[in-house]
Amino acid sequence: MNKRKVGFFHDFNLLALLLIPIGVSLSVVGYQLSTILKLPIFIDLIGTVMVSMIAGPWVGAATGVLGNLVNGMLNPISIPFAFVSLCTALATGYLSRWKMYTNIVGIVIAGIIVDVISASSSAVVSVLLFGGVTGTGTDFLTAAFLATGQQIWTSVISTNLISGTVNTIINMVLALLIIHNIPARFLIKLNYGWNYIPKKLRHLEESLS
Repeated sequence: MNKRKVGFFHDFNLLALLLIPIGVSLSVVGYQLSTILKLPIFIDLIGTVMVSMIAGPWVGAATGVLGNLVNGMLNPISIPFAFVSLCTALATGYLSRWKMYTNIVGIVIAGIIVDVISASSSAVVSVLLFGGVTGTGTDFLTAAFLATGQQIWTSVISTNLISGTVNTIINMVLALLIIHNIPARFLIKLNYGWNYIPKKLRHLEESLS
């Protein structure tokens, strides 16, 4: 049985550190596409989710925050939303530690949890710092809820839950697709990558590592 020390200091090994710029790059590309095309969804957490799944919550959190800081150089609005990336990364990483992404039921439950956390944290930033209007494609949906007489908090959270569900599905599916195409010899060197190695390869990879 594979037993590893996990935690803040143990997760930041050399390979995990090398993953951070890769994750940041994926997130930055996704953010720029969403912003330029004025999409009502955001695919800016692909790298953050991927790194969180295989390298742990805190490595993922570092990836997410750095991604927002890089995006903030072109669009300062992105910087406060580093809080959302942080919350999403921590939730994803700890769920990965508990092996929630290794079966369909776990993936669905994890998706719901991450969606709620992401939507709630995003609402906090949107309402407190921007009054619910961030200049993105989701503003139209928020305006529609406000037009029905709903309060700003309810409108923003409802918008985030709707768009966030699509965001979560896209980010999670793409992250898992990337992970399942990473060679087992690399995954085994990451504290959480072990969970994504097919069982028939685990003993072989462990004996060769």
